[in-house]
Formats: sequence, C-alpha cells, structure tokens
Amino acid sequence: MFLARIEALLYRILRFAEAGHRLLLACVALSLLGTLTAAWPVTAVVVPATLMAAGRWRAITGVSALGSAIGATVLMLVFHHLGWTQLYERFPELATDSSWAQVVDWGQRYGTAALFLIAASPLPQTPALMFFGAMRPDYAGVFAAMLAGKLLKYGAFAWVSSHFPERVGKSLGALLRRGRKQGTDDGDV
Repeated sequence: MFLARIEALLYRILRFAEAGHRLLLACVALSLLGTLTAAWPVTAVVVPATLMAAGRWRAITGVSALGSAIGATVLMLVFHHLGWTQLYERFPELATDSSWAQVVDWGQRYGTAALFLIAASPLPQTPALMFFGAMRPDYAGVFAAMLAGKLLKYGAFAWVSSHFPERVGKSLGALLRRGRKQGTDDGDV
C-alpha cells in the first residue's frame, strides 16, 4: 500500500516535470533521493519517465544513473565516517545477515569490480556501500563502478520501456514461436 502511494507520487512528479520540460532534472533528483533514502527503486523513476518520453530514453538513462551514482557515493562517504563500530551498533542485524557476509566476501575478493556487478544486478547495493565505506574509501572507483553498473541496468530497462510493445512484443513472439518449433522437433526424434 505504501509503495503504491510512493509510486503514484513519483508518477505525478514526473508528469508535472514533463509538462514543464524539466523531466531530466526530475529524473536526476528522484534517482539521487531514491538511492540516498532507499524509499523507492530508481527503476520506478526510469520506466515511467521513459514511457512518457520514449525518444529520450538514453538521456533518462544517463541522468538517472548519474543521480544514483552520486547518491551511492554520498552513502559510502557517510558509512566511511560511521566506521565498523557505529555501523554494527546502528545495524546489529548485519552481523548475522547472509547477504552482508556475501557482499563482504565479494568486496574483499574482487574490489570495485564486485561493486560494478552489484550495481548492474538486482542485488541490494547498500550493504556493499557500507562495506566499501568502512574498508576502502575509494570514492572515484566507487562512483565509476556505480555509474557504469547503473548505466547498464537502467539502460536495459529504458530500452525495453521505449520499445514496448512493438519491438519487444515482436521479439518475444519470435522467441516463443522458435521455442515451440524446436519443442515439436525434439518430440519427433
């Protein structure tokens, strides 16, 4: 219920911004706030904005990724200044959380490459930013990894949104027909 209200509010803000020719500014601001607060996923900004202005999907991707990467870098800065002791005091559940242990392991093994993969995937990024903030205050590396990962992820969402339903529908239909054809060929053997 609460998430639906947030999404409706985001949609109204984006619709208002589009009418006033400030859609890209709204996308960067909402992406930054969404990343800082974790109140909504940035894809809840990217997809509706792209549906409103399909021809601008590349620009929407770029500014949304930029806002999210800036927000992630600011979060890492905050976590760096908190340190491990205060981090575990404020978030005691981290000591037993399996995703936290996985993120710490990936961060130690692969560094900012792991952060890039986390940014490009649907995995939660906040635990990774906590780890990098407490262990490695490499702000430029974190910003670059987050920007690249978010460009990849939001670019995919925006492209699909901008080409929906015509191109995506045709591609899915062709895949389904090919799958059915291969399925009947396999049954004949």
